Amino acid sequence: MSEVNDGIFARLSPRERVLVLVLVVTFFVMGTLVLIYFRGQAIRERQNEIDRYRATVTKLYTRGAVYEERLARKRSREADIASKELLFSTLIEDAQRGIENFSVSDQEELPVVDLGGGLVKRTFEFRLRAVAYDDAIKFLSALESEPQRIVLTEQLKIRSPSPISDTMNFDVTIATWERREVEEKAEEEGKAKPKAAATEDES
Repeated sequence: MSEVNDGIFARLSPRERVLVLVLVVTFFVMGTLVLIYFRGQAIRERQNEIDRYRATVTKLYTRGAVYEERLARKRSREADIASKELLFSTLIEDAQRGIENFSVSDQEELPVVDLGGGLVKRTFEFRLRAVAYDDAIKFLSALESEPQRIVLTEQLKIRSPSPISDTMNFDVTIATWERREVEEKAEEEGKAKPKAAATEDES
């Protein structure tokens, strides 16, 4: 068969050979372009389908039953945030009650962080020295189990006083969140301004 094709190709003139090669090349180029076109069209259809699914999911999570459920959960979490100020000293005393040879030192409350919308974050640091590991865990669990409050251990550093010691040293940071009324905050700011002005007059 190849001999027949070679004989046919050999009988063609140079010009005819060039035309045949041009036709073959054109066929392959056009075929490639057609394949690229259809593949691009398929990709565009898939992309449009993905965009439609994405729009549907967005509507699902921003409207309708799912959105209402998320909104209800958000309101429930906000309802769990107490509006009454927590006394850290009382919280510490209650948590360590019943634990023998247990003391809390270097207690310090850090500046309150205003999160906006009447929500504030309060942070409290303290240290436990030469405390048994089980007693420390019991104490921290009692802190975080305070009824009707959200109290979390935010940072915890544990060190051993010596290689042969059965006790540990703990540096602890706990945090709680409180909801304060906007009017209350404005009143506190109003009280702070006259004090600042009086301080400037004295200086």
